[in-house]
Amino acid sequence: MTSKTNLAKKSSPRILRRDRVIKKDRQALQIQNVLVSVDFSAPSLSAVEFALPLIKQFGAELHLVHVFASDYPITALVALPLVLPEVEINQSVHQHLKDVAEKCAIKLRGENLHALKGRPFEEICRLARDIRIDLIIIATRGNTGFKHLTLGSTAERVVRYSPCPVLVMRGGDREKAGRGEFSRGALGFRKILVPIDFSECSMKGLLYAQDFANQFESKLILLNSVHFQYYVASDEYARYDLPRLTQYAEKAARKQMRDLVKKTDWGGLQVETSLQTGHPGQQICDGARGCAADLIITSTHGTTGFKHVLLGSTAEYVVRHAHCPVLVVPSHERPALTSTKTQT
Repeated sequence: MTSKTNLAKKSSPRILRRDRVIKKDRQALQIQNVLVSVDFSAPSLSAVEFALPLIKQFGAELHLVHVFASDYPITALVALPLVLPEVEINQSVHQHLKDVAEKCAIKLRGENLHALKGRPFEEICRLARDIRIDLIIIATRGNTGFKHLTLGSTAERVVRYSPCPVLVMRGGDREKAGRGEFSRGALGFRKILVPIDFSECSMKGLLYAQDFANQFESKLILLNSVHFQYYVASDEYARYDLPRLTQYAEKAARKQMRDLVKKTDWGGLQVETSLQTGHPGQQICDGARGCAADLIITSTHGTTGFKHVLLGSTAEYVVRHAHCPVLVVPSHERPALTSTKTQT
């Protein structure tokens, strides 16, 4: 992986100061409904704390959801109606969600507390679509220490199928939330890293990042990584073309980045660019750590463009390995889920 020193050498900083751009009117990002998934684990409870300053910043309404499994234990007393355990579970879940809200010193109406039965990712995504959620916040639960297991299956599937942007909270953020820093309004996104591959998909992520950054007066760091995924040489001399191809690609990427910075109305935001060479996912994660980014905003996939790939390999890598929160913006319409829903 690229060290902080190497990152500084490879980067091509280009900073757009606030007094060097003409600020045009730009519609503010509208986040009116925020949904937090709660399974009553420590990470999910911290996600609620994490959401508080966000909903305050946007004037949004908070919703809490818990999904319980449909294969709950059946009572041994055959005489009791089978529906009774489900009713009791719903009542218990609602009470626990209410307790969570009260513990965070927030008052939520009953209709903002959602108890659903089924597969968690399906019900969360369906609820988000039904009640027009603008942002889902979900915490990772990877405590095994293995990097390939650092994203819980529910979080991963929610990111893949959600109809709206999803903010995945990281381990370090749980520690801050546990100290109560977020609830005291300390949450801020001073630096936001945005991966750019100049595709239409990544441009959607950039537009969202601009609007999000305007809310927090954040600095945007645009990062592009030049990478040849496959290189097959038919003879021993062909491999010497790779450095030349890489050089051409870097030159083209540098020009595209300059044009992007020049032609975009940044609305007074500070913008810095960085050109990297190597595996995009690794460079994004290393770049975010090297510049101490507080947030990464990325689209679901980039240049591949396959709609059936709901979460591109680069976005998936970043969500799994980034040191900071990752906000994933859908780059295309997600298919509606069709299984049966139960809610009280």
